[in-house]
Amino acid sequence: MQPSREEKSIASQDIDPNIHFHFDDESHDIQDPFFNCRGIIINERFWNSICTELMELTKEAGPLVLYQLGLSYGFRVGVQSKGIAKDPAAVLKFLEGYGLLAGWGRFEAPALEKLGVSLTTSITVKLHNNFFARAAKSNSGNPSCFFVSGLLAGVLNGLLGSHCNCLEIECMATGSKYCEFIIAPPTAEH
Repeated sequence: MQPSREEKSIASQDIDPNIHFHFDDESHDIQDPFFNCRGIIINERFWNSICTELMELTKEAGPLVLYQLGLSYGFRVGVQSKGIAKDPAAVLKFLEGYGLLAGWGRFEAPALEKLGVSLTTSITVKLHNNFFARAAKSNSGNPSCFFVSGLLAGVLNGLLGSHCNCLEIECMATGSKYCEFIIAPPTAEH
């Protein structure tokens, strides 16, 4: 798939996280110029009802389904993001800003700033004010941001062309101050 003219112009600019999301007066839609598509705004109740229904319908497979949805979407984001900067660390910085503007929360991952062209050791990502964790409290006491775990792994998979795994080890839904994820290549020990 060839990048659109708009994607090419974005790729040639300095990365500016403010290029996202604007209301188009002509179409009356929220536009996302980076991903060249329409956007919507959802609230915590909407996300919570989706997750609750999905968990009830799929029972034990619910966490895996959410992880896979995040993984698939994240992979597409990672692949599409390859062209916006020369090094993966700059792309990931751009995506941190994108996630913040999208209302997902504030990603903090200092180790990603040193990321080369591959992931060779496990890294930690913290997500402050995580929309997905705030939408529902965990009744099990276990971390529950399966979609975000998949998303993080998928972005790195698409961006680096490798296979990463992601596991949430702290979750706001269980009372933590932030959500914390470990992203690792399949052979890394964590």
